[in-house]
Amino acid sequence: MTRALIFDAARLYIAASLPTPRGIDRADLDYARNITTTWPGEVYALLPTPWGLRLYGRAPFMAGLDYLDARWRERLDADHDTGLAATLQRLAGGPAQAQTARRPGWLTRTVRATRSMFGLLAATGFHFGVSARRHAPDGAIYLNIGHLSFIAPFVEPFLRRRRDLRPVYLLHDVIPLEFPEYVLPIATRLAMIILAQIRRHAVGLIFNTDAAMPPAMTVLARDRPFHTVTIPCPLAPVFLTREAEIPAIRALRYFIICGAIEPRKNHAVLLRAWDILVARHGANAPKLLVVGSVAASGQAVNATLRAAEASGQPIIIASGLSSPAVRRLIAHAQAMLMPSFAEGFGLPVIEALSQGTPVLATDSAVLREAAGRHATYLDANDATAWADAVDHLLAAGGAPDQVAGFAAITRAAYFETVHRFLDSLP
Repeated sequence: MTRALIFDAARLYIAASLPTPRGIDRADLDYARNITTTWPGEVYALLPTPWGLRLYGRAPFMAGLDYLDARWRERLDADHDTGLAATLQRLAGGPAQAQTARRPGWLTRTVRATRSMFGLLAATGFHFGVSARRHAPDGAIYLNIGHLSFIAPFVEPFLRRRRDLRPVYLLHDVIPLEFPEYVLPIATRLAMIILAQIRRHAVGLIFNTDAAMPPAMTVLARDRPFHTVTIPCPLAPVFLTREAEIPAIRALRYFIICGAIEPRKNHAVLLRAWDILVARHGANAPKLLVVGSVAASGQAVNATLRAAEASGQPIIIASGLSSPAVRRLIAHAQAMLMPSFAEGFGLPVIEALSQGTPVLATDSAVLREAAGRHATYLDANDATAWADAVDHLLAAGGAPDQVAGFAAITRAAYFETVHRFLDSLP
């Protein structure tokens, strides 16, 4: 008989306040969709509420996922994304002041976030659930994909009391502890909370790359072994469709970097590279499109990028785009740029390669495992090398031979492996 599965939905509930999902939010949503539709046993969502940890059955859980799909516009036609239209106009030379809206104040953002989270509850029928501690089925699998650190203290007593459960975590990386210089001190402290919980309770660990496993195991050192599996990230459903070629967008000659704006992503080396490119080509230098939201640690980076944009440099910043819009921009870029100092996987790399877009990436074990021979690898600190690689791609008209033959793991194969792993837990 298949065990019941309890899916930690805390990140999805908190992320409902966001206008668009981050990579980790998409992965969480993708897992939840698969589990609710294919897991043969009982399925529950676990949420911390004012009345304690509660379990919600499959039907209200799926209704909440439908709400998130609509909220995040995952199925929106890119032609209807006004943010995409504004970004393309900027790439075509439109003025920044005409396209950049003033960021709403904190009160407006709070009201919008509260309304969205309330909408998620409404979509589930304002179901109050049942007590997780009393009603969690014996021997159920507890699956945590989002590992939201500040929720861990609420889950800790539950796991401590219910020793019969089989906790499994998707551990993306231990970057806050491995590279604390790239995150705020609070991020390191929060990471220690969830990692301590994993060390105490986890039966199984899922990794995206083999390269991410050794540092994690060093941090998690304990006497009894974990059951582990490594499976490369699958593409989110929106990226499974190959974008049709639009010559007018291709002619805009831009390079793209996707991801949170924060020190770890190393936008700084690209700013230096673009100074070199402008010195070489003047007004004919290609554009750099920065797609992403500002992380808590990224305020200084964002200020530097905004200053470069305002000074007339060919740098354009875009946020709040739907996933279909991001796919279109990635598909028509000259290349995806991934100069990160550290990654747990590097999802934008496979999103770009799936669209036939060349990739320039930091030479790291994680990114080499994700992209293999299909990317060009560079020193994260060598701005001249990045500028030279950009010029080479422009002169060569892309890198079709290098991109050819790339195939990301299929979602069917990915989740089949996940299901086998969960079924194999002792």
